[in-house]
Amino acid sequence: MRLHPIVLQVPLALLCAVLVACSQQADPDPSDPPVGADADPEQGEAEESGPSPEEEQAETPVGWATEPAPADGEEDDGEASAEPEDGGGVTGGGDTEPVTATGSDELTGYLEEDGPLVVELEGAIELDGDVQVPSDTTLVGSDGGTALTGGGLVVDGADNVVLSGLAFDTDETAVSVRGGAGNVWVHRSTFTGGDGGTLLEVADGADHVTVAWNRFSEADSALAIGGADDEPGALHVTVHHNHFDGTAGHHPRARNAEHVHVFNNYFRSNAEYGVESAHASNVLVEGNYFQNSELSVTPDEDDPGNIEARDNLLVDTPQPEIRGEVADPPYVYELDPTTEIPDLVGDGAGVPD
Repeated sequence: MRLHPIVLQVPLALLCAVLVACSQQADPDPSDPPVGADADPEQGEAEESGPSPEEEQAETPVGWATEPAPADGEEDDGEASAEPEDGGGVTGGGDTEPVTATGSDELTGYLEEDGPLVVELEGAIELDGDVQVPSDTTLVGSDGGTALTGGGLVVDGADNVVLSGLAFDTDETAVSVRGGAGNVWVHRSTFTGGDGGTLLEVADGADHVTVAWNRFSEADSALAIGGADDEPGALHVTVHHNHFDGTAGHHPRARNAEHVHVFNNYFRSNAEYGVESAHASNVLVEGNYFQNSELSVTPDEDDPGNIEARDNLLVDTPQPEIRGEVADPPYVYELDPTTEIPDLVGDGAGVPD
């Protein structure tokens, strides 16, 4: 179901030039499009004919969060406004009339009410520790983003949650999706800090999650998916159009994850590695731009998972280490030209200006 560019005719001269470029060992000229061994040099030209506009891509959920997750026996509460028309996917609070929160107490008060719920956060808010986010909820920052400090958001066992336009500055985990939570979309947010912890974690049976158009910086661990104790079968996660800006590792690190799809992300100056697959995870990495990173793609050395890499561009970054085969995801998506990712994601990821 993936949408791939189809090149109907390739001139012989261009094909020869590509073969020569791929065999070169020297660093690419900064003025020329970089070439990596697993890159598709035709991709940028073919997809220029009809890529989706940046605004549409950034504001529309794509990936595993759009796929119906198992209901686990959960009954319909009759609140149809928060449910997608096809019976699955993520809508958060839907078209519910929004309420506004300007402080931690006001926010937690709203989140204790029955959903569906749309909460617009205004100004800087210092959270009183971890804040639980219930099902059928949208939390959205005000124009220019809402700064959240002092704690994090926890989506524990909840279903159908949207987190958008939030700027986290924390010494601990900013967002935790766990306890079998499903259909969660984290996008257009900025994650800073971490102090050795993981900025965003998806684990403990969470499923059908999309992490998109976010910026991660100033942390050793950006995004962790799964853990050593997770049971196989869950953790279907899409990671796309995120900017991992100087974070050391975990972009993501996947453990016991059934399917993780990592596409069109911008990796810059990552001191440890980009993407790692461990504990029998299945990870597909495609159309990403790696720049000055210690390692692009790798299976875990001690307990490896399957990991496949294709159509990535590597600048001052070693070639990927791959293992096994990984199936394509079932949803429809479209790759942006990999050569455009630094500008597209570098300018567009994180809290909107």
